[in-house]
Amino acid sequence: MDVNFVSDHPEKERASSSESAPAAAVAISAIQEEISVDSVETETGAVRVRKVVTNEMRSISLARRSTTTGVTRVSVNRPVEAEYGPRQEGDTLIVPVFEYVPVVTMQLTLKEEVHITTHTLEKEELREVPVKVETIVIERRNGPHGAWVEDDLPNS
Repeated sequence: MDVNFVSDHPEKERASSSESAPAAAVAISAIQEEISVDSVETETGAVRVRKVVTNEMRSISLARRSTTTGVTRVSVNRPVEAEYGPRQEGDTLIVPVFEYVPVVTMQLTLKEEVHITTHTLEKEELREVPVKVETIVIERRNGPHGAWVEDDLPNS
């Protein structure tokens, strides 16, 4: 294998090449490096999350509803042509009560009406009741043996 070199001094090269012997073979060795990469797991810190449940007394607003029913008998004593069923007038259910009254001829008479009225009263009132409150606590630790320190993140 012939190798040609380029020199910074061509005059010396020409002089030496004219008197030099036949070119010698040059051997170039190649070196290959190999690398092996491993990873080592190292604890640099930790995080833990706790849920704290407490019981507290809280005031809540309750809507209380009570219903009362009143019954009134209203005397009518009026003749009618035929019987009819109960009817609703507003909050009042009217139930007719009929009776046959002997007259020279038989006649249907509305004797009375029973008025049943319903009243609903709604009232707001405050009550103290126990409620459970949950809080999340996030703590961090620097290093494997560091102290646990509470995070300053706001609770949501």
